[in-house]
Amino acid sequence: MTDPTFRWESTLPYPVEEVFAWHTRAGAFERFNPPWRPVRMVKAPRSLRDGETIEIALPLVGPVSLSWKLIHKDYRENEQFCDEQVAGPFAEWRHTHRFISQGTNSCTMRDEVHFRAPLRLSLADPFIQRELSRLFRYRHHVLASDLELHARWKKEPRKTILISGSSGFIGSALAAFLSTAGHKVLKLVRHPPLNESERSWDPTGGVLDPTVFEGVDVVIHLGGANLVGKRWSAEYKREILESRTQSSSLLCKTILQLSRKPEAVLMASATGFYGDTGERIVDESSSVGAGFLAETCAAWESSSLDALRDSTRLVHLRIGTVLNAAGGALKKMLPAFTFGLGGALGSGNQYMSWIALEDLLGVVEHAIYTTSMRGAFNAVAPESVTNNEFTKTLGRILCRPTVMRVPAVALRSIFGEVADAALLASSRVVPTRLLESRYQFLYPRLEDALRAECGYP
Repeated sequence: MTDPTFRWESTLPYPVEEVFAWHTRAGAFERFNPPWRPVRMVKAPRSLRDGETIEIALPLVGPVSLSWKLIHKDYRENEQFCDEQVAGPFAEWRHTHRFISQGTNSCTMRDEVHFRAPLRLSLADPFIQRELSRLFRYRHHVLASDLELHARWKKEPRKTILISGSSGFIGSALAAFLSTAGHKVLKLVRHPPLNESERSWDPTGGVLDPTVFEGVDVVIHLGGANLVGKRWSAEYKREILESRTQSSSLLCKTILQLSRKPEAVLMASATGFYGDTGERIVDESSSVGAGFLAETCAAWESSSLDALRDSTRLVHLRIGTVLNAAGGALKKMLPAFTFGLGGALGSGNQYMSWIALEDLLGVVEHAIYTTSMRGAFNAVAPESVTNNEFTKTLGRILCRPTVMRVPAVALRSIFGEVADAALLASSRVVPTRLLESRYQFLYPRLEDALRAECGYP
């Protein structure tokens, strides 16, 4: 009996050398990691060349995971490389990545997987084939999206980029995305550096050595306590505010002292700046709203604006709800929706301003190179939707009913003030300045974004 074989291929409008190079760069593994079933790299290979080994932790239940060890074989630059199982869940596994040139500006990417199911249970083969189909459809989709976004700036020089908050949901994805574009990514961390890509600081203690910025072209600050991580006690509100204002101020004051300053500083903010907008459409020309979130965002932005004093290009990205199954609001929603228990929040009439994670990554690279971008920019898709519309769309994609509804009183009972500020508040924000800067969205429509970010492109 021959081994089962799985194949998936797509043709890409890019030279084979460019597609192959993407796979060789740091961040490729993270970009390919499926958000609905993420795995953890225990030991990373130094390259794709023969003899390099990989160890991956496959999640099972809770903290329990299974070790999967593979070795690279049959490396031929711009043509192929293979991953073969040394030890792990399959009876046999060999994955060949093939790159086939179709001329100067086109190539075919083909994945071939020869496998035998665990314990050689052939009854598992159809399930494995279905899972591989979903996985490689997603991987090829991510590859195409990344290449499209990177192609917009491939003629520009690569940058050295320092990111704070790089271990978070958005930061980890951003570090991987920028690395696959060929940028040198450095991570600003709160522990002693573990490798040459890490640089240390202590924002709580006000400690930041100016040498951290040596050779840095762009600084991206994403740090801060989770806005909706738990109920807002007076103490947690203070932590939310101070974690943003203190860190932003420290970064910018230190940059102000440098003889060679970064070309640009990108600061995360949030659409919470506008407060509850109701039916009213707001953009960057609108004034700050009312409430704790709005006050926090305003203070957050002012802390960097006041400290930097226009000494370098400063961009505040007012980020909406970021859609990706690996983190944020969507990750929290998916279990209930998957079991047919998803539903609208409160009346469901409140608006939601959202952005696909893929587009947020693209917006950041766009802001790095678009030197005319200064000040506040709304990082949201062009069209906001009501919570009812969002609920129906997600249910349709997952083929699940959405008849449930979570009463506002229940949300207030569970989340307290967070419910009214973040879950029941209306956010009808448009990206006027971002569109004027000529950013082209990959996913301007909600359904397309949800399909891509949930692994159903």
